[in-house]
Amino acid sequence: MGTLKAAFKAFSFNKISDYFILVLLFIFYNVIYDFDILNINNQIHLFYNYDVKFLQYNINLIEIISFCILGAAFIKSAQFGPHVWLPDSMEAPVPASSLIHSATLVSAGIFLILRFYPIFEFSYYSKFLLPLVGSLTAAYGGIVASYQADVKRILAYSTISHCGFLMLLCSFNVQEYTILYLYVHGFFKAATFMCVGNVIRISKGYQDFRKMGMFSRYLPFECFCICVCLFNLGGLPFSIGFFIKHLLSLGMFTDL
Repeated sequence: MGTLKAAFKAFSFNKISDYFILVLLFIFYNVIYDFDILNINNQIHLFYNYDVKFLQYNINLIEIISFCILGAAFIKSAQFGPHVWLPDSMEAPVPASSLIHSATLVSAGIFLILRFYPIFEFSYYSKFLLPLVGSLTAAYGGIVASYQADVKRILAYSTISHCGFLMLLCSFNVQEYTILYLYVHGFFKAATFMCVGNVIRISKGYQDFRKMGMFSRYLPFECFCICVCLFNLGGLPFSIGFFIKHLLSLGMFTDL
């Protein structure tokens, strides 16, 4: 029954995200009669000519579009607030968790923002909302992960923290390095999930790491792979994650 509730929660949250995207498509077609992303980004100035009156306020169409994009991205990338669907979805089998929740689904929100980034250059409120939510999510995910005992939930909150970090990077206009880090995180987190799945199998279904130990004797290859993956995810010196994070740090303050 818990698995069914977790699946329904993940499905419901992502349908809300799809609703934001549907509203976004209606707006685009109503203004420029096209769904091509390149044409949309090249004709952003047209949206300035439209205001939507809400009660006694006139809201520019650019702000409404950026709100729809951020609403869809925050839900799909499990940002603070709508993040609750991701830890519960760890009820899914390990292959589904590794392929969907660490490398595919949660990356969709980040990729959506990167594709429509020129719109955020002209949006006033998103310049404050994007780094605020991203930094809050990164801190929240890291703190909560340190208090978990379930190995899959630890990885889930780690993914939330990384997605918050990536959302923060989206506001610094370093798209190339953000995409590189997106690949690095997706690959090593998915590999970590698969190794943890083998550990859970050997543990006869136990996911509490307090009941585990000395598995390096029976799973030496998985132990080695987990060490390599965590080494890169943590960005320790001379790892791929270290060099990508170094480029990201430089890109925030310089033009590379």
